[in-house]
Amino acid sequence: MSQAHSSDLNLHVSRYAPDAALAPHQHDRSWLCLVMDGRYQERIRRREQEHRPGDLLYCPAHTTHAQRIGPQGSTKILWTPRQDSLDYLLDQGIALAHAPYLRRSSELLSLGARLWRELAIGDAFAPLAVEGLALELVAAFGRNLGGGGAQRPAGWLLQLRQRLDESTAVPVSLGHLAAEVGRHPVHVARSFREAFGCTIGTYTRRARANQAAALLRSTRRPLIEIALECGYGNASQFSRSFKAVFGLMPSAYRALSR
Repeated sequence: MSQAHSSDLNLHVSRYAPDAALAPHQHDRSWLCLVMDGRYQERIRRREQEHRPGDLLYCPAHTTHAQRIGPQGSTKILWTPRQDSLDYLLDQGIALAHAPYLRRSSELLSLGARLWRELAIGDAFAPLAVEGLALELVAAFGRNLGGGGAQRPAGWLLQLRQRLDESTAVPVSLGHLAAEVGRHPVHVARSFREAFGCTIGTYTRRARANQAAALLRSTRRPLIEIALECGYGNASQFSRSFKAVFGLMPSAYRALSR
């Protein structure tokens, strides 16, 4: 059983039956999951661990994982963090691609309990309170993972990322990017992944989709015109790539944003 909330964070409380088994599966969105009660086993990124109340986990989009719920069942609060929150965690050195998690935090349980109460109240002010508490949980997640004192990525990596943000419409090879920053291509690829938690290709696809999303929200231009401006070869490629990032077709995203 699941208790949903109308927030665009897609935040909800999910309850799992005792001894339930969730077969290997993936999600189109990234999720944060706070365990409120019960326990369960999860297999993800070639590791298996038990989670209990107070654990906060990050599951990257399109990452296969499986779960086996314990004999008492389990209750979790789940939500999709905003992209700017995820970008901030990446900037602080949190390796989100590795599906990081925190264990047994009384602070997180307290925040989760407050959030749960706001969901139950459900008045006109609840969405604002829920959004604030969700941001507090993201901040606690980053701080407890050591992001507060993490070393910022090297200047050349920040320069490379800015280059990708500013030229999404023109495909650039890894060799060309490496030459621009004066590094070996293998070193560039490895360093970028370690610093930002994703490959250069994944980052470029996301940056291109973000540019398209901004145009979908702010203009009424035809979809094919937006697709070509953002570097997509045709409408079908635009639809596939955009949905892989946002979980929606471009037309549906535009309708929701309005």
